[in-house]
Amino acid sequence: MMHRSISLACLLAIAPATLLSEAAIAASDPAQHIIKQAQAAKGFINLFYDKQAGQLYLEANKLNQPFLMLTSLPHGVGSNDIGLDRGQLGRTRMVQFEQHGPYLILKQLNTDYRASSENVAEQQAVTQAFAESILWRGKLVEGKNAIVAINDLVINDLHGVADVLESTKQGQYHLDSTRSVILPQGIKSFERNADVDVNLTFNAAKAGEQVAQVTPDGKFLSVRLRYSFIQLPDEGFEPRAYHPMSGYLSDQYIDYSTAVDQPLVQRHLLKHRLQKKVPGDAPSPVVKPIVYYLDPGVPEPIRGALLAGARWWEDAFSAAGFIDGFKVELLPEGADPQDVRYNMIQWVHRATRGWSYGAAVTDPRTGEIIKGNVTLGSLRVRQDHLIARGLTAGWPDREAASEAAMALSLARIRQLSAHEIGHTLGLDHNFAASTNDNASVMDYPHPYASIEAEKIDISQPYREGIGEWDKYTIAYGYGSAAQAQTLLASSLEKGFRYIGEADSRQASASHAYASLWDRGNDAVAELLRLESVRLKALNEFNSDALLTGEPNGELADVVVPIYLLTRYQIEAAAKWIGGTDYSYQQVGSGVRWSYVAPKKQFDALDGLLGSLQSSSLIMPANVLQVLVPKAGNYRKTRESFSSKLGVVIDPVTMAEMMSRHITTLLLTPERLNRVNQAYMEDRSQLSVVKLIDKLVAKSLYQELPNGRELAIQMRVNAVVVDAMLAAYHNVKTAPEVQAQLAARFDYIVKQLKRRSNRGSDYQSAHYDWLHKGIVTGLDNAKFRLINEPATMPPGSPI
Repeated sequence: MMHRSISLACLLAIAPATLLSEAAIAASDPAQHIIKQAQAAKGFINLFYDKQAGQLYLEANKLNQPFLMLTSLPHGVGSNDIGLDRGQLGRTRMVQFEQHGPYLILKQLNTDYRASSENVAEQQAVTQAFAESILWRGKLVEGKNAIVAINDLVINDLHGVADVLESTKQGQYHLDSTRSVILPQGIKSFERNADVDVNLTFNAAKAGEQVAQVTPDGKFLSVRLRYSFIQLPDEGFEPRAYHPMSGYLSDQYIDYSTAVDQPLVQRHLLKHRLQKKVPGDAPSPVVKPIVYYLDPGVPEPIRGALLAGARWWEDAFSAAGFIDGFKVELLPEGADPQDVRYNMIQWVHRATRGWSYGAAVTDPRTGEIIKGNVTLGSLRVRQDHLIARGLTAGWPDREAASEAAMALSLARIRQLSAHEIGHTLGLDHNFAASTNDNASVMDYPHPYASIEAEKIDISQPYREGIGEWDKYTIAYGYGSAAQAQTLLASSLEKGFRYIGEADSRQASASHAYASLWDRGNDAVAELLRLESVRLKALNEFNSDALLTGEPNGELADVVVPIYLLTRYQIEAAAKWIGGTDYSYQQVGSGVRWSYVAPKKQFDALDGLLGSLQSSSLIMPANVLQVLVPKAGNYRKTRESFSSKLGVVIDPVTMAEMMSRHITTLLLTPERLNRVNQAYMEDRSQLSVVKLIDKLVAKSLYQELPNGRELAIQMRVNAVVVDAMLAAYHNVKTAPEVQAQLAARFDYIVKQLKRRSNRGSDYQSAHYDWLHKGIVTGLDNAKFRLINEPATMPPGSPI
């Protein structure tokens, strides 16, 4: 009893002293007091999370030291239309912390303007000439290890989510900080980066249509956002100057230290750091390979296909002399994909199929790729499978058809994996590669189908392995600068074609050999060949194309990509009209551009007009009968054809969609302007007058057919008139072309007036309607014969 009393007395005596000691520590070193009780993440930047206060602190021990700050989305919104996908990388900013009195600021440095000389005064002059951006200010908590609360830095929309929602027409969403929190489990610090995950909530008075489809309550959109603070790479990386024929992506900046007789704008290509153990052009093992890691959440057999396609790049690096220079592995258990040292391949789900992406974190000073980040959309493979099922619906052997459809789908996954990884290795698209014997995986290929022994064959839908262009690009970018000129000369000798985004993707693009989802060196011949496959597939189409258990109403969606099978080859053929041919090569004195030869342009026009005929646009009667309305609670989706007949399939509106696709491409203002200027220089070329005359001869002037083709021809005629009126009123149409269109309209009106006075009442009414529509439309730019044009279901991405 005595000993116990003494012990209690001692404890009572000690306790106040302990409390005083803690209070003294908190007063003398408040930072240390917070650190002591916080959840710590130590590494590149030390982070401390005070759970009780909900405050995140950062140790202010890296002042005036530039580093990178990147936002990304570890979780996605799930809508392809919005585009805020899981794994999306935001803007990379070069920033630094600076202390000003009791405050710490985060300044974004202006990397677009610089002086690369060793003259400090010259560098300072450039720095002082251009503005920088202060992204944040916080008050320091003093102590042995000073810290600063950064809640208001990270509870912030630096990713631009609200801007994306507005630009995708989802309405006015605003960050709601009262519903936004820091996620303690997402606070991590590694050797070369530190990450902070936050859950940001954006609210709006009215939910956006696409937001409402993927969010439990569309008025409150909560997104997980990641802030990554990334150490800049060590010295030793040698930047490479960008060349237009290199095939690489690039960064650029203005260098005011360049001589007057040198370019002010400097560009460097993007690539990983890769060094040989034995320097030189001879093959050698590498010091450290480029390694990519696959998301283990990918299921089989997709996983195996992704790994196989990714490993194609091993051949390119070996051919360039880098032994074991590139590897792909499954992400090991326990490894954290947030670690910037891991190049990642992610498998991403959305509510609808969407694009895949190859993005990278790069050093803006040099173009060095610090981390590759591949995002592969999981629904894309289902589109390939859908196309394959439609193409093989007529096969009697259903087991063989099923196996072929899966084989095609996995072949596309291999190609897609290689393509997106190519971007993260620094490579740009090459949309002309398909005209060079499919020389690159950096093109967008269409699945190849042919007719062999009176049967549709899909046994070789995509090229296996990388192409010669891919080997060239890896050798050019990762090899020595001394090799570059030799490689450029050899690319010219081999006849490589390379055209990137600038003159490929848009409807107005001019390069005749750069298209997406096309095949072959002769776009018109391929259109005619693919049209024969399309017609055979349509004639043989039946309910065998359905998946097990699917109701017959779903057959109407399966037929969509078959009916539209030629849509991209039509785009490729249209580029021959008013098309150009040129190269990014800058070797030799013969660098020039030219228009496509007249015969090729006339052939292209005839090929396109063939696809505009009712014989091509009509749906076979036997197929139309089995395309029953959707059953029960099944509903039409964005992948379905629209209909003016209610729930019933509308073959005339299907023809409207395809015919509008063709005529819009033919009458794109920039294309008409090129046709006109080419003709003015060379009268053997196609003229605007000839183009219009051939178009109306194959539509408005044709004798109206009987039966089911009658309605199709009438709808096509309306589409042609509307397309011509749109071209006439388009501000991009040159005045010389408008004059030609106006003259043709005068002639067309006279011809239609004659036709409206003869024939059946039904036909007369049609021609009279066209005639009056043109007269009205010439005076009223907004008038159209078809008030609500039917739009095509999405085709891209395949």
